[in-house]
Amino acid sequence: MNGTKLISARGKALLTTAILTLGACKKSTDPALVIETVAVERRTIALSVQANGTVEPVDIVEVKSKASGTIVRMPVDIGSNVKTGDLLVQIDPRDVQNQYTQAAADVSSATAQRSTALAQRNRSAELYKEKIITAQEMDQATLDFANADANLIKARTNLSIARVRLEDATVRAPSNGTIIEKPVSEGMVISSATSSASGGTTILKMADLTKVRMRAFVNETDIGSVQPGQTATVTVDAFPNRRFVGLVSQVEPEAVVQSSVTMFPVLVSLNNFDGALKPGMNGQVTMDIAHHDMVLAVPSDAIRNSRDAAVVAPVLGVSADSIKAAVTAARAARGGRGGTASSTASSTAQGDTTRRFNRAPGDTTSFRGRFGGAASGTPSSTGQRGGGAGGAGGFSRQGGAGGASGAGGGTGSFAGGTGGPMFVFVKKGEQYSPRVVRVGISDFDYTEILTGVQQGEMVALLGPAVLQAQREQLQNRVRAGAGGGLQQQQTPAGGAAGGGGGAGGRAGGGGRGGQ
Repeated sequence: MNGTKLISARGKALLTTAILTLGACKKSTDPALVIETVAVERRTIALSVQANGTVEPVDIVEVKSKASGTIVRMPVDIGSNVKTGDLLVQIDPRDVQNQYTQAAADVSSATAQRSTALAQRNRSAELYKEKIITAQEMDQATLDFANADANLIKARTNLSIARVRLEDATVRAPSNGTIIEKPVSEGMVISSATSSASGGTTILKMADLTKVRMRAFVNETDIGSVQPGQTATVTVDAFPNRRFVGLVSQVEPEAVVQSSVTMFPVLVSLNNFDGALKPGMNGQVTMDIAHHDMVLAVPSDAIRNSRDAAVVAPVLGVSADSIKAAVTAARAARGGRGGTASSTASSTAQGDTTRRFNRAPGDTTSFRGRFGGAASGTPSSTGQRGGGAGGAGGFSRQGGAGGASGAGGGTGSFAGGTGGPMFVFVKKGEQYSPRVVRVGISDFDYTEILTGVQQGEMVALLGPAVLQAQREQLQNRVRAGAGGGLQQQQTPAGGAAGGGGGAGGRAGGGGRGGQ
């Protein structure tokens, strides 16, 4: 029994020595934290939406022939630039030429027959007046003329059709453009587009490439900001250093799902006067949805919400109470109404006390924390629940005051929503002071500042401070856990030292206390 107690005492001594040694090593090896500052200045901020897309022609014309037959001549190829009326394909014209010749002969014969029938009708009319022929003979002469006239009309119609067929054997360009596809070649037999049930053979495809468009696919989370008429900048992989400027011409209403991501096609019209953009080129589209010129701005790293501001405040030597005071002052400055956060936590020895800050209308940030005993009333720094820093000493639950000094509950946080006030830390001399700001648009590098700071003021870049706060949070958790173990073994009645704040934001309270 005595041996067990001896070993336990030695273990406690070794653990205490190790903790003290680690603390000393930290102080001697940690480099001094350097916080950079930048001036509030005016700059242009553009907010844009980016998407990937492919170049395509605006209108593609499929050229087909109304005539069937063998292709005997095709003077164009893929990439050929043609003008309206240029020869594209010549189909063997012998069949349609023969049909035209026969139709022309039929017209000549029908014309002669009509002339003969007309003369015969006129003679029969004279004879009928003299009552030399009967009425029946007169009617027959009239009928013969009507048939001859109908045959002439039919022959002329057939001649017109034959002429069109003969012309259809020669396929010419319907408009200016570039040949982009040629599925046939000389010697192939094609079918007519009018007489074939399949719709006929496509001879070639052409398009006017002086005007093209980019079909980009925009994520559904950004499509609400894209409207027709917005300016867009296009870059393609073939010309990485060249920017093509266009306009959003259409936002298609039906979504396309790509790899389980819902996208909406957006068409951007581009002027391709020099033909640099080719159909099928891949590129990126940047669509400007907001553009603010020469507005006050700071780097986005200088802005934090209330929760993160409470994290970095101790690192900058700023008390968390000053953050609450800055919120109160900002509300008073803009004539806000509603309850304000209470300034201090109630100091009581009746057990753990829950402290709540009332919220003003429109303020989504809330502060909550559990304090052990006489807490100092300062919000803690990080975690899921807001905690309070350890006070001048915790109280045990049932009798016995806590230790001489409470381990600060520096690991709690504001349980604030993202819609709460935003903060910057303004440097004056060697001191930092929190300032509530209203922000505008952001391009992820810089954020527009609407109110809260003046041009030329210096604000802190908070990236290093956040890292330092996270490291101190981890160290506090380790120390709080080790301190709690020693306290449980060494002080069974009444805590000699207050417990540290846990990662969840519980403030450092006193020891368990004697029963």
